[in-house]
Amino acid sequence: MKKLKQLLTATFNGFSPRRYLDMSEIELESDCNGVHYRLAERADIVEMLAIERDVYDGEVPWTFSHFEHEIVQNSDAFFAVAEVDGKVVGFIGTRLTDKGANVHISNLAVARKFQGRKIASTLIEQIVTMMTQLGKTLMTLEVRRDNTDAQGLYRRHGFATDKLLPKYYEDGGDAIWMVKKLNVREN
Repeated sequence: MKKLKQLLTATFNGFSPRRYLDMSEIELESDCNGVHYRLAERADIVEMLAIERDVYDGEVPWTFSHFEHEIVQNSDAFFAVAEVDGKVVGFIGTRLTDKGANVHISNLAVARKFQGRKIASTLIEQIVTMMTQLGKTLMTLEVRRDNTDAQGLYRRHGFATDKLLPKYYEDGGDAIWMVKKLNVREN
């Protein structure tokens, strides 16, 4: 995978991963199999909402203001997007938790037309790599109990089931809490 370096001093919408450690080797953009990966910007939100409608059968679990808060205002959160020919086709959202010690994947979606191309896997791998380099020790997420495809994806990336969250979602659906221990980088 060919990776492109960003300027060491670059910040993206108030979030600067480098504020945690002075690490020049953290890469914030990359290209892999014709897909460009980068940190999300406010201008990407409309396309992210379209992806949500596509994968959630017309529903939008997150509103424009939810995405805007995480991308523009919350300095402990950020999103990465996957682009094909300049169009956003997938995204992953993360948020630092436990006073910055750990990270939570808030959402992950890839447009149906682009599923099966390992875009979700690459987004997960990049977040895991970045957070490991930033010294985070644990990554968490919740996934619908009936979404066995997503659970399988996360298990393939080292996440394990931790507990059941009964009636977690607004529609009464259960969630599964999954965790992954990160290997802290040796200095």
